[in-house]
Amino acid sequence: MNVCESAWPMQILRCDEHLIIIDKPPAMLTHAHRLDRGAPTVVSLLGDRVGGPIYNVHRLDRMTTGAMVLARTPEAARELSRQFREREVSKSYLAIVRGHLDDAGTMETPIAHRTRDEEQGARTDYRTLGRGTIAEPVGGYAEAWFSLVMLDLHTGRSHQARRHLHRIDHPVIGDNKHGDKTWNRWAANRLGERHLYLRALELGIRHPESGVRLSVRLGVPPLWLRFLELIGVTVPDSLRRLAEICHEGEL
Repeated sequence: MNVCESAWPMQILRCDEHLIIIDKPPAMLTHAHRLDRGAPTVVSLLGDRVGGPIYNVHRLDRMTTGAMVLARTPEAARELSRQFREREVSKSYLAIVRGHLDDAGTMETPIAHRTRDEEQGARTDYRTLGRGTIAEPVGGYAEAWFSLVMLDLHTGRSHQARRHLHRIDHPVIGDNKHGDKTWNRWAANRLGERHLYLRALELGIRHPESGVRLSVRLGVPPLWLRFLELIGVTVPDSLRRLAEICHEGEL
């Protein structure tokens, strides 16, 4: 069953007895957190919606939007978790960042673990889809430069994409933790809304029951299109499309 419910706070792209695939909205936790007890979460809202338990098998940061899969049974949760753990899942993100990046590159700086005193290997490949400039002074620069970037994550470290882009001095616009506050304020004022411009655009998994490969592909919301048009970046047609899920053999 594929569902698209505009009245619901998150778009449900696929729902069957084994899994749910959604387009996660911004400003929502994946699961309950001790620092924000009682706040609605992806897991709690979906559980109420389908009338049964929901198991998270990966996580998107609170402000990050995009493709996310959750399990509906313990068996599906174990299989999907295994796929993430063994890096059988493909994940691509889209970001709008400060400055003009090279055409393509790889970021492999190790990332500190959230709770343990150690660093973990991490790899993010990027390719630049477009560059834009607006003739307004921002943060001491005479004009503002931006890049639209596709990111392929080969590991799943905490805040990996955001931290890697910060390390190469091209932070994600709207990133309040790893970004540039001056540029974030400029974007929020010009667009009339605070937003983290990082989106889980594509997700590839194998269905935990059938084993069929599912490839989720999303577009971007109107706010992104307004931003890209403002800075003069030509928006690829693929980013204007509606969400779609392809089965193995349909690509």
